[in-house]
Amino acid sequence: MSTNPLGPSAILRQMAEALPTHTQSDQTSYLSSSHEALALFTHACMTSLGFRLLGFDEDKLEEAKCHELAPRLPPNWNASFNTYAFVYAHQQSALRFVIRTDRMGGKAEIRGLGIKDERITRVEVTIKDFVSNASLPIRKSLDANGEEDRSNLPQTLQNVFISESRIKDLATLIKINIIQKLLPSLQKEGYEESPDDRAAREDADEAGRRPPRQPVMPDPLPQPAQPYPFNDPLNPPPRNPVPAGDFPPPGFEDPYDINRPARSPLYPGRSPFGNIGADDLNPPGLGPHDPLRPGMGIGGGLPRPGGGQGMHPTFDDPLFRGPGGDNGDFDPQVPPGARYDPLGPGGLPRLGGRRPGGGGGGFGGFGGFGGFGGDII
Repeated sequence: MSTNPLGPSAILRQMAEALPTHTQSDQTSYLSSSHEALALFTHACMTSLGFRLLGFDEDKLEEAKCHELAPRLPPNWNASFNTYAFVYAHQQSALRFVIRTDRMGGKAEIRGLGIKDERITRVEVTIKDFVSNASLPIRKSLDANGEEDRSNLPQTLQNVFISESRIKDLATLIKINIIQKLLPSLQKEGYEESPDDRAAREDADEAGRRPPRQPVMPDPLPQPAQPYPFNDPLNPPPRNPVPAGDFPPPGFEDPYDINRPARSPLYPGRSPFGNIGADDLNPPGLGPHDPLRPGMGIGGGLPRPGGGQGMHPTFDDPLFRGPGGDNGDFDPQVPPGARYDPLGPGGLPRLGGRRPGGGGGGFGGFGGFGGFGGDII
């Protein structure tokens, strides 16, 4: 079984091999800060996957020097303060890649860029979640002969990190957010893509195919002046909000008469105007009686007072009833605002014709001043 190139042991070994060689007179430390440890860790991830170091400045490469010292780093790899840059190449790509680690307070941002690709990838980490400052700095150790002893360096570097699981987590962050987006479908023995890697590659491909967004151009024409507040006379007023639980909402039809008041069981379907034409819906010959209700009368059911309700009302229709009918509050013969008393059937006035607004006929009781015919007011 092949070894995972981004496993903790492989990365720690690459970190130990990358640290510059120290002479006997060199009293500087291998690592002096947590930011250097994080930058060295990122470099170890890149070299474990076959990336080749070209230098530390994309405008000033040192490929020959780096190739001569590999896998060691040149002594000036950490010459800058709080900013560490590396330039790489890979045999599976024609691009050059820049990896930069910047310190920002207690955090660090790792950014990656494919030159001429112009897509920046980045990941932000909290340093104290991965690196233990108590194990720093790391100084060189000497053997019995006074020579540099690097045999225990991988274990010393492991103590710099919080735990082995934190090493795995940090390597996964760099892999998904930096390496996989810079070089999708990288082929390396022991290296496998995860579902997150495939999603990152698809996002990168989609971002590369997406055209740049066009800026929104302002409207060159000025807006017409409007009074404030603006009241449009043609705009209907807003409806009051419907209280929760009310049915149906205002303005809806009421086909089942849910909102209408209850009617008397002796006078179903009656209205002030007699429901003229209602019986025309009955089958011919059955009249106003429902054949499905057993009882007296032709066709079953009880005969309803008021006679028929067809298109040709008779004299006993509620439309021609006298004053003091079923509903004392409203007389269909004297609508509100009428200017004359209506006539009864046959053109003759009815006794006790009521004037608009209530009250019977005065001065003789025959349609007003005792005469016959309509009483013009």
